[in-house]
Amino acid sequence: MRSESEIIRGLQRRFRAGGGVRVGIGDDAAVLAGDRRRDWVVTTDWLIEGVHFRRQTHPPRAVGWKALARSLSDLAATAAQPRYALVALAVPSATSARWVDEFFAGVKALADRHGVKLVGGDLSSASQITIDVQALGVVERGRAALRRGARPGDVLFVSGTLGLSHLGLAALRRGRAREFRRAVRFHLYPEPRVRLARLLARRGVTAMIDVSDGLSTDLAHLAEASGVGARLAADKVPVVRLTAAEERRLGVTPWALAANGGEDYELLFTLPPRRAARLPLKLAGVRLTAIGEITRGRGLALVGPSGRARPLSVRGWDHFRRR
Repeated sequence: MRSESEIIRGLQRRFRAGGGVRVGIGDDAAVLAGDRRRDWVVTTDWLIEGVHFRRQTHPPRAVGWKALARSLSDLAATAAQPRYALVALAVPSATSARWVDEFFAGVKALADRHGVKLVGGDLSSASQITIDVQALGVVERGRAALRRGARPGDVLFVSGTLGLSHLGLAALRRGRAREFRRAVRFHLYPEPRVRLARLLARRGVTAMIDVSDGLSTDLAHLAEASGVGARLAADKVPVVRLTAAEERRLGVTPWALAANGGEDYELLFTLPPRRAARLPLKLAGVRLTAIGEITRGRGLALVGPSGRARPLSVRGWDHFRRR
């Protein structure tokens, strides 16, 4: 099976943008021409039982929240303001009415938080719980933030702490949720960085992507779309703090969680040096960290504390990679 990226590149060649499509296949969301003041931004995301969640560890309210959060995070990556959502839900016939009610309670809780209206969807039966969420937002005409646009010399930033979500997932799987309550909550109820993204767009980001597949994979996506390389400073990446004993109990390391874990839904973005120098340490209450720079060429390098560089291993989430 080809990788996700290979499949998407093939679809980009087959389905070209045009006819009102400002940005088509290959970015976090599609950008469609609107009126003289704004463009529409639309995205869709699956959430599938056994792939993205397990009923034994993920409450229905959390599943509903995350189902919408994934799509809102895609809109945030383009600096769009979310407006509407459609939710399609298919469940086994034995699923309780309470599970369904709690699922939609989670959807509504996050929708209300961001002023999103649920305007439709679909219901069906299936052998396992399958969810598809479409979200629509608006952005100032021609001002959508995209994966492409990073230039050599730009400074690379990330918001928040990376690896926290996958730490929560590891704790759930190992039956240690009580020891890592903050990480578990972050995993179950991620917060799309919508307000932060809007503020960053005003500060002139040159490229932006949400960190949903792990830092290594999403940096590779941004670099490929922009036709550039990057140097990542390993000791600058904001990772979770764990004791050696905690690492052994969970079978994880902070770097692996950040680079390969995914589902953090933070923002990875670039700014020209002059604008980067004026960026505050926090924006919208979220910490911002400079973690590297954009370079010429196509290579991704990981620079250690000693200054030695080696190729960055890209091992984040890919649905079709053999595991």
